[in-house]
Amino acid sequence: MSGAALSALAGAGLIAASHLITLLVARATAAASGPVAAPALALSYVVKVFVLGWVLLTVPAPPWLSPGWLAGGLLGALAVSLVLAGRTSARRTRAALGPVLRARQEDRQRHGPGDLQGDLDDEPAGAAGAPAHDDRRPERHEHG
Repeated sequence: MSGAALSALAGAGLIAASHLITLLVARATAAASGPVAAPALALSYVVKVFVLGWVLLTVPAPPWLSPGWLAGGLLGALAVSLVLAGRTSARRTRAALGPVLRARQEDRQRHGPGDLQGDLDDEPAGAAGAPAHDDRRPERHEHG
């Protein structure tokens, strides 16, 4: 295998190892009582940064390592991991909001789109059927 391919794989491996450590810490602390996950994730991040810095400053680079290909592997793996994290987050958000969105859709089908209070709040003040002033919400003053 060429030095370029090994360098790119090494960069992708560093990103994969970092994300694996993060996932393991998150999974281990998810069931813990109290706010443990955030400090544990922050500590794992600091440890990863110090270990990587120590390795970069003390371990000599192998002769086959190409800095450009290493950076390309790092950036490519980071882009892929961000896309996967975004897709996972969007899927879980849709799953969590599913019951709320279905209930809202059922209300609109049952009452019609103009009968819901939420629809009235979106109309400008003084529009037909909308109150001129709603005491439940503070008035918004535009500055400018």
